[in-house]
Amino acid sequence: MVSGESDDDRPIVRTNRTTSQKRQRSPTERIATLLDLDVTDCPICFHPLTIPIFQCDNGHIVCSTCCEKLSQKCATCSLPTLSRNRAMERVIELLRVPCPNAGCSVVVSCSETSAHVNHCPFTQRTCPFSSCDFTCSFKDLCKHSVTEHIIAAPSVDGVSFSLSMFKCGTVMRLLISVAKRIILKERTTEGEGEGEVVVVEWFDMPDGRMFYACCIGPGTDKFSYQLKLSLDSGDYLSFNSNLQRVREVSNEPPRAHFWLVPSCMLPCRECYISIKRKTN
Repeated sequence: MVSGESDDDRPIVRTNRTTSQKRQRSPTERIATLLDLDVTDCPICFHPLTIPIFQCDNGHIVCSTCCEKLSQKCATCSLPTLSRNRAMERVIELLRVPCPNAGCSVVVSCSETSAHVNHCPFTQRTCPFSSCDFTCSFKDLCKHSVTEHIIAAPSVDGVSFSLSMFKCGTVMRLLISVAKRIILKERTTEGEGEGEVVVVEWFDMPDGRMFYACCIGPGTDKFSYQLKLSLDSGDYLSFNSNLQRVREVSNEPPRAHFWLVPSCMLPCRECYISIKRKTN
């Protein structure tokens, strides 16, 4: 301090965080190895942490879901968990981890792991058909469904039509003279994923025939479809609906999203289906 200069006379130096230079790292310094991914899991529910992440004054962290369930009270020390752990949120935001499913090569951000696993075609799931405890990945679901869950699959000249490949936006014919359930597999090209599995069923009711279609894949895409019947009279009937994505397929008639064709319109000669992927 210069003689005669008071504390009030000294200049105040402020650092502007937006203009200060960050430490320059070499390419090798920008890559790190995390030895234990358990540190990125919530210590309460053990699910991968997602943003926001909360903490108490003692630094115990918790995911937002558990924070709400515990009424913002720390499960370890009982202090309030009102503060955000911004540093851990930044780590979770930048961390990239491989999919935990064997056979999947996708690398996702740590915070998106749960969402990816829920829709990953390599995730092991229980078969959606009722009374079946078989577990398989979505990649093997179609083969299993055809083997175990077709209902009176029709055949013409010894060729089974229980499984058919479809391409979105194209019309295909369904043989409904004998079959009561047909399984359709979306035809995809390399890089487009596994494609969807669609189940088309019909049930003979006292007042007509009920048609129903659903999607049993784990994806998030939405679809619409059209069924068109060719009647013996030469007329056509058509039905448009959204394709429902379901977790269970029963052998019972559906309670909603079905098409009931009156008995007076039957029998029908042919049935056509067109499935379209919705863009919005």
